[in-house]
Amino acid sequence: MEDEQLPNRIIICIDMKAFYASVSSVIRGLNPLKTKLAVVGDIKRSGSVVLAATPLLKKEGVKTGSRLFDIPKRRDIHVVNPSMERYIKASTYISSLVLQYVAPEDFHAYSIDELFIDATASFHLFARTPEELAHKIINEIYRKTRLTATAGIGPNLLLAKVSLDHEAKNSPTGVAYWRYEDIPFKLWSIHPMKDFWGISSATERRLNRLGIHSIKELALSSVEMLRKEFGVLGEEIHQHANGIDYSRISDVYIPNSRSFGKSQILSRHYTNRKEVELLLLELLDDVCFRLRMHQVVAATIQLSISYSNQTGGGFSRQKKMGRASNLSQDIFPYCLTILHTYDSGMPIRSIGISLSNTSIQEEEQMSLFEDIDQRERAHALAKTIDE
Repeated sequence: MEDEQLPNRIIICIDMKAFYASVSSVIRGLNPLKTKLAVVGDIKRSGSVVLAATPLLKKEGVKTGSRLFDIPKRRDIHVVNPSMERYIKASTYISSLVLQYVAPEDFHAYSIDELFIDATASFHLFARTPEELAHKIINEIYRKTRLTATAGIGPNLLLAKVSLDHEAKNSPTGVAYWRYEDIPFKLWSIHPMKDFWGISSATERRLNRLGIHSIKELALSSVEMLRKEFGVLGEEIHQHANGIDYSRISDVYIPNSRSFGKSQILSRHYTNRKEVELLLLELLDDVCFRLRMHQVVAATIQLSISYSNQTGGGFSRQKKMGRASNLSQDIFPYCLTILHTYDSGMPIRSIGISLSNTSIQEEEQMSLFEDIDQRERAHALAKTIDE
């Protein structure tokens, strides 16, 4: 598999072990590795879905997708509601720790609990080997958060991800390094094929009909045949089966604008509009916090209201704001304007707020007609509350 043209970088894929359940354990002063804890959608509903579970509880058969009624009612098992705000804060803090080791353009957050870094240019500043750097990052994350991480290392994004999923997560050290020479022994041994990154059950069935029943057979099969069956995807899965991936973290597409939102199905029908306004402010505070964590501002707000099942209906309207912002005090009046303009007064069952048309937060241009000191105090207060 040696080829001078193949990417030979130092890519590290870091995954937080049982992230939601672990964060929920730590904030309660519990050790995630010694605690049986489940995060469920709503602890008051017996049919509520398990969103996450600690490793010890998973060993008892409780896993993501189980129901609350599947969890044994015992004193040593903790059942809690999710806390997205705390999860986002933990994820953001972990990202800040990892960004000490690479430049921002060599960092990519794959999800709230998984990230990639390209340490090719910087690992020698912190460690003698890629494995040593991975252990250093994992140890720092644990020391600062008490959360356990695992890491897969490879010469490209694919091999880093696959080594994480198929070795590091089950390794006593929590770290695995797959090189091109490991492909025939490690990559080709992944079975069933749908366990390989990028191959779904449906794709596996189509491959089986072509007489392909293993990753090795896929790697050695005809590219023309795969392209005829799958189009461009056929060429891609053939490359992946050979451990080849030319994508770069620095080339990851980041859209110019994205939206941040939050919605909530209410526990009862809300008829008191003062209560509704308070709930709107709470939702808005949470969304604005996320804007500030990503260092962006939004110029458009969208408010969505659904009325009770008995009356039906609702509305969803958006409004462009006079200035892009990530402060609740700026955005809330627009939120109230939409509510008071379109609300019919019926009992409300669900509410959603979305902030879009985002841009990177830069130096703010002040108006001649506003108090600059007051504006700076508002930003300082928001920062203090976030911390």
